[in-house]
Amino acid sequence: MKSLLIDPRMAGVAGDMLLAALLDLTGDQECLPLLSKAICELTHCTASIKAIHTTSMGIGAIKMDIGLKGERFASAEDLARAFKNISNFMEMSPTVIDKGLEVISVLAEAESAVHEGHYHLHEVGSVDTVIDIAGVLWLLDKYEFMDGQISCLPVAVGNGIISMDHGKLPAPAPATLEILCKRAIPIASSTEKFELATPTGVALLACIVDDFIKIYPTSTPLKAGQGAGNAELESSPNIIRIIENISSCENIEQAILLETLIDDASGEILGHALNEMLDAGALDAYITPATGKKNRPAHLVSILCVPGEEREMSCKLMQQTGSIGVRTHVVDRFIAERKIDKYKVEINDTKYPIRIKISTFDQHLISRKPEFDDLIEISKQTGLSPRIISEEVKRQCFLPIKDSNERD
Repeated sequence: MKSLLIDPRMAGVAGDMLLAALLDLTGDQECLPLLSKAICELTHCTASIKAIHTTSMGIGAIKMDIGLKGERFASAEDLARAFKNISNFMEMSPTVIDKGLEVISVLAEAESAVHEGHYHLHEVGSVDTVIDIAGVLWLLDKYEFMDGQISCLPVAVGNGIISMDHGKLPAPAPATLEILCKRAIPIASSTEKFELATPTGVALLACIVDDFIKIYPTSTPLKAGQGAGNAELESSPNIIRIIENISSCENIEQAILLETLIDDASGEILGHALNEMLDAGALDAYITPATGKKNRPAHLVSILCVPGEEREMSCKLMQQTGSIGVRTHVVDRFIAERKIDKYKVEINDTKYPIRIKISTFDQHLISRKPEFDDLIEISKQTGLSPRIISEEVKRQCFLPIKDSNERD
């Protein structure tokens, strides 16, 4: 299955940059003529949409050259209506059309929140917004990237002061910042005194990205596409990169390891802290004996959590343990595939349902284990201990599947 990695750490993201990068990645020749025809036939605009080769600080890339004559959209409904007409003309699937309408909804909600209900489209009210959204989604759908995993690194948002309809404001623009906050999109620092992330760009990321990550994942890159913006930046190429890759292992995922050394908390406090962390969504929580300052006996508290939750989890860990500092590490972890099979076990001439968790890794059987809750339930009904019932389950059910007549 195809997967994509979007890298906007250097020059941020804009809708036209995403479109250009996908055109560079795929080498597609069909999208722009079809999009131009749709725009001209279905809106009150004439459009010239071209992809041109350019360089930014010596790095080759594709840049969009869009010429428009026509009116702006007055409302989000007009924008959505135009997108829907264009996407139908381009024969997009209903799922992809819904995704485009979601992007427009994100933009509209951001503008409405910024203006406290007094809705304005401002910079996102132009036809080129529809072009960016329709083009990006059409390419993702055509080349089956929507069916795979799309990941994204932190987004550079720029610095300094930018000029807008409201006058001069600091980067990022208010609508961009609203989307970043509401969708918890991680940002990257940048010294560029320029607006690097646009509302349309971050709205697209908010709706198409499955996973925001901090470092390159373990994978094998196949090819890359570069999409350039129009401005010349001071210290870096104005380019976004999109990389098609394949995972080096389908059973690997990233996690964040939190660690803190505690030498002044009781066992009751630490045990309670682990329970609280697990209840809060930690993937794992454990304690290792250690030696602290001045050779005092201590405990190393380790918490594993999903990327993006490390700040909240660190705060909770400090609150529970009294620690004043937490270390974090990005780690890869291999995960066995797990499934539940249902069987029936016969005890004293009565059949009882039992679930068995089967774990495999790279098609190798790792374990087969009866669900303990089911063992407890059968124990209550039979008076036998869970240990005895477990042995009977293994005797009756842990045969090759083809030899089991009691599998549901």
